[in-house]
Amino acid sequence: MRTELAKLIADRDDLLNTVKPNLEASYYAVIGKEQYRLLLVRNEVLRMRRKIELIRASLNRGEEPELELIEERLDEELQQWIEELKELGQKVKWADYHNQLPALSAEEAQELKKLYRELVRKLHPDFNKELPENFKYLWERVLTAYQGGDLEELQTLSLLLSEQENLPEPSTMEQLADDIEKLKEKIEKMLENLAKMQEQFPFNFCDKLNDERWVTAQQEAVEKQIKEMERHRQTYASVLAELSGGGETFNVH
Repeated sequence: MRTELAKLIADRDDLLNTVKPNLEASYYAVIGKEQYRLLLVRNEVLRMRRKIELIRASLNRGEEPELELIEERLDEELQQWIEELKELGQKVKWADYHNQLPALSAEEAQELKKLYRELVRKLHPDFNKELPENFKYLWERVLTAYQGGDLEELQTLSLLLSEQENLPEPSTMEQLADDIEKLKEKIEKMLENLAKMQEQFPFNFCDKLNDERWVTAQQEAVEKQIKEMERHRQTYASVLAELSGGGETFNVH
């Protein structure tokens, strides 16, 4: 049971630290970039439409539109859309960076996972509740090395632990018997969590991102929306030009 739980923990961590960032990078590189272009145009169109409403409201009251105040109000009202655009832009930028990082070979990745699984059994708190402080520090090093794909560091830590003589003694049979139910619960919970993870983003896009026809269809759908937004932008630009009365041209940002 301890071996099974160690394997499940290693599988979960592999999903979170390797599979997930790779899938997210792929998604934002091929789909997220197009969505970012769409949000750029959409935000501009929303701003122009709202600006027209505010200018017309001022004119209907017989007042001269105060453009600076209108721009400040637009910044405030559209803050949610601005933040959404900024967040997506950061994800796209991160994806470009991630996709340029050197990747481990298949053999190295397999060795990394194998060493991590072994170290989970030796150092993970779920298996070794009485670990001395120096071994807890080693576990933190293991996590950092694994998350960073540092195979050399994991190899060093594995060698270091194999030379240690003061590792905690294994649990007695009586203690193991007391822990059996807890181990069962942890295994069941881990299996449930792994199943839920597979249904969530980005894992639920794994097969789709490997399907070129699906990716192309998504990109074409976003491109269609962008063209529609472009038409709205041209329309609103004409309306703003008319509202300016041929004199001052309103800044539409």
